[in-house]
Amino acid sequence: MQMLTLVGNGWHPWLFRQEVTSLIGESEAIHPRLVSIPLSENTFSRISRAALIDDALQYSESYVIGEGTNSSQIARAISEWSTKFLMPGTFAVRSRSIGIPIDGISTKEIEMAVGDSISSDINNVDLDDPQIEISVVIAGQTEGDPHPDPLEDTPPIAVWGIRNPEWEREKYSGRSPTERPFFKPVSLEPRQARLMISLGHRPGWDVKQVVDPFCGTGGIVIEAALQGIGVLASDLDSRMVEGTRKNLDWINGDYKAEICDASEIDSLWGVRDGCVFAFDPPYGRSSWKSEDGLDLFLSAISSARKVDPLGSISTMLPTGPEVLSLGPEEDFVVMGKKWSQLEELITQRGWRVALKSPIKVHRSLARMLIVCHPSD
Repeated sequence: MQMLTLVGNGWHPWLFRQEVTSLIGESEAIHPRLVSIPLSENTFSRISRAALIDDALQYSESYVIGEGTNSSQIARAISEWSTKFLMPGTFAVRSRSIGIPIDGISTKEIEMAVGDSISSDINNVDLDDPQIEISVVIAGQTEGDPHPDPLEDTPPIAVWGIRNPEWEREKYSGRSPTERPFFKPVSLEPRQARLMISLGHRPGWDVKQVVDPFCGTGGIVIEAALQGIGVLASDLDSRMVEGTRKNLDWINGDYKAEICDASEIDSLWGVRDGCVFAFDPPYGRSSWKSEDGLDLFLSAISSARKVDPLGSISTMLPTGPEVLSLGPEEDFVVMGKKWSQLEELITQRGWRVALKSPIKVHRSLARMLIVCHPSD
């Protein structure tokens, strides 16, 4: 089976790998920001929904970088690979580094050496508009990532392949929160909103609609509408619902948006299937530890269970920055409760926590991203 190597965004490598698992299923991590997946007929349609994938390389191979490895060795390996996989046509070699720079490895030297080696009558170099683009990634160890990652000590590796023309990285310019018709400072950035939706996917399960019972300014449902996923948005605040409608009209989105308490979305939407309940609850700092905030969250996931008992939940809850330095088995505090207690409350409402990960907001604030699947 032909494999595809995906290159991840450096913001949160662990969540990049989890996103790939949610969208595709089977994958092999060869570096915190590099995973290999089997290529099938629907692979590109699935990964087109990703937030943290930067590149997709076909016919890829790798070279583990050890002490003394130099640019010439990597260039020779790429040249040998090209004899098997490079088709006739003009080409360009694009090389870049991610992670900590590696002594003795120069991306520019690799580009020049590979280009000189494989250039021929049937493969001419064209740096402006090549028919084939050979992408080379020199992946050093990760640097400065505040998020815990079990693969952070993975040895450096070089990976290369042909950039697939079907793949185009998502561009977020032009739709940041401040560029929308309706804006509030609490608005979620597009990349995080898209990530919450993609993490709600499951292999072999078709997502038909995104349900946001705390739609706010509409950041999450905007990303759903842009992907052609159905939108069911609601909020108790009529100003937020009207603002969400303005933002969705701005992108010509297809949607339903209504005023509704989050605990009553089952009465509003009825029974549905293929639902990702993706939401960022509007808890202010003063309500992190309040029972009202917790009760609101629990009532929302109870109502979601009635809408689609086979759906997924993807949400972010407030926690403290100390969670970034705690071990995975330590009982951290989320919304003023120990995680073990909160997880039990979630389980009692018919959901199973499938994924949890801290996300740094700033020095005094973090959020816990949580994905839940049906418990039965």
